[in-house]
Amino acid sequence: MGIKLVGGRDTKRTSYFLKAAKELQIPVDFVEWQEISDVHWKNDVVKLDPFVFGESDLSEMNGLLEEYRMQLVNLQNAGCSFLNTPEGILSVLDKRGCKEKLMQYGVPVTELLSVQPRTVGQLHEEMELSRTSSVFIKPVYSSGAAGVIAYRRLPGKNKMVLYTSCCLKKGKLFNTKKLYRMEKWEEMGPLLEVVLSLGVIVERWRPKESFQGKSYDLRVVWQFGKIEYMLARQSQGPVTNLHLNNAPLALEKLGLSSQTVDGIEKICGQAMKCFPQLSMAGIDVLLEKGSRKPYIIEINGQGDLIYQDIYHENRIYKKQVEMMHRISPK
Repeated sequence: MGIKLVGGRDTKRTSYFLKAAKELQIPVDFVEWQEISDVHWKNDVVKLDPFVFGESDLSEMNGLLEEYRMQLVNLQNAGCSFLNTPEGILSVLDKRGCKEKLMQYGVPVTELLSVQPRTVGQLHEEMELSRTSSVFIKPVYSSGAAGVIAYRRLPGKNKMVLYTSCCLKKGKLFNTKKLYRMEKWEEMGPLLEVVLSLGVIVERWRPKESFQGKSYDLRVVWQFGKIEYMLARQSQGPVTNLHLNNAPLALEKLGLSSQTVDGIEKICGQAMKCFPQLSMAGIDVLLEKGSRKPYIIEINGQGDLIYQDIYHENRIYKKQVEMMHRISPK
């Protein structure tokens, strides 16, 4: 019995969680995902970090994620306690299911289009029916900016533009750390067809608030009933994920009013109440341009890695270790 961390060896998540435990003088056993079938779990308190996927064709990602989902399902009856239960992690891994549940409970979210298009023709038809010229397209099961497309189409002017961090190489779809801007249909068309075939959600492209000429959204780490850390993510383009070498920005530099910050805290609290099996989550929040009204973009049940924290106080992981130690059988 004790605390166990399941994850990938030599990752920043693993290294800094174990560093936090060492500084607190609290023992933690590390288990790689490949080893979980050999472990006795009874009476442990367990944190589940994400699978570590090597570079691969994103069109194969659904198969890899299915393996991950099965691992999570198998752990549900392991006889231990979890920081975030496998069921809780699975419930937000499904972007459509997560967003629909938030909408069901009246939590403001970035708007979903009703149809799940599988072809470019279906996408354009849905955009016309909903009178939407700009959308975000996201694989239902993915994290970060993997497979995400920001797409704007003005049929009357025969003008289109697409932003994405993925690219086609010899018919295979790869994620990169670079944001591409495309305007030629011979580039956009094949890419859209491949991404749409993965199974996607389509969201109305809502303008984000900006700071010093760059748009931004917020990554909020919520744990144990409150905001633990909040960071702005800036970008010249519409995709703000930090792994694209976008600029992180300390929240205090934005000069947000106490009313806005209270609104962010309120909406995140409402969202987390929808998923009681999560003690912690990374929540992406959009502040609407002009009004700064907050909307939930998505929730990541394993979205707690913030470089600006681990390289300084490492307080996110220290708090997790402390809380897991507190509930661990003595």
